[in-house]
Amino acid sequence: MHSHSQSLPTAFCFAGQGSQYYHMAADLMNADAVFRQWMEIGDRIVCNAQGFSPLEAIYAPERRRSDPFNHLEQSHPALFMTQFAAAKMLQARGLKPDLLVGVSLGEFVAMSIAGMIPFETALKEIARQPEIFRRTSPEGALIAALAPADIRENSPLMSEATIVAGENAENHCVLACQAGDTERVSAELRRLDIPFQRMPVPFAFHSHWIEPARESYLEAVEPLSFETPFWPVWSCCLGSPLKGADGDLLWRIVRDRMQLRATFAEIEKDGGANYIDLSPTGTFVSVLRQTLRGTSSSTVRAVMSPSGGDLKRLDAVLQLVG
Repeated sequence: MHSHSQSLPTAFCFAGQGSQYYHMAADLMNADAVFRQWMEIGDRIVCNAQGFSPLEAIYAPERRRSDPFNHLEQSHPALFMTQFAAAKMLQARGLKPDLLVGVSLGEFVAMSIAGMIPFETALKEIARQPEIFRRTSPEGALIAALAPADIRENSPLMSEATIVAGENAENHCVLACQAGDTERVSAELRRLDIPFQRMPVPFAFHSHWIEPARESYLEAVEPLSFETPFWPVWSCCLGSPLKGADGDLLWRIVRDRMQLRATFAEIEKDGGANYIDLSPTGTFVSVLRQTLRGTSSSTVRAVMSPSGGDLKRLDAVLQLVG
């Protein structure tokens, strides 16, 4: 990666389902008052609305980081809260975004940070959504694969059993499948010698398999209204900045293919950015390492990681921009 460029805009990046894990951001929760304050505010909101504590779920002492955090009712609000709190923590320390990039659930975080929808309104809606999918949609899976998006063309089994749910980079895609096909898809990926990881997600988002949720989802989000954003919000659903938002767009964000590769290509055409990855797993760092070539002056740095060390990463990010 190149060194940080003061001339480039700062982009806060927010990821979607699958980037959560137990005990995420524990260092920040313990050490940063602003991060902790927003997490506690979010916890109270969800406790009042849904009757459970996301903080108790995230930091359950009996859970290991390696356990799959795949109970959507818990992970959905937990992931939203964690990324929102991380952005507020950076803002409180003087690091302001010039643009925001969101993918899937991360688009809701980006919209809320940008002032398009209030934190409490967005979080309540995020916390309500899992019940809709649980009630309407078959169980499914998302699998991240180190392979190009045309992977399905070379395998009859992959073509039959999977849909490309996201194109992250030239050799990094996300596949959706039905729950009953997960094992044979995994076996086929092993046969093809393609590294992959099943994501902790219980539904085949970004595919036709969640189509049964459409009517209930649109009904749930219909009352929402959106303000003009403070900063450009780049949508990895559209591959461009949002001009506005409505219920149809919110449905497309969870139903349509994720287009990280195309979105970052457009930002790079505009000259690039200093990308600050606020996903708990450093999702964008691995993707952008494939995307940013020698000609780009862009940088990408994460704050959080499953391996810990979040405070050192935070200090490094703040020193670079300070």
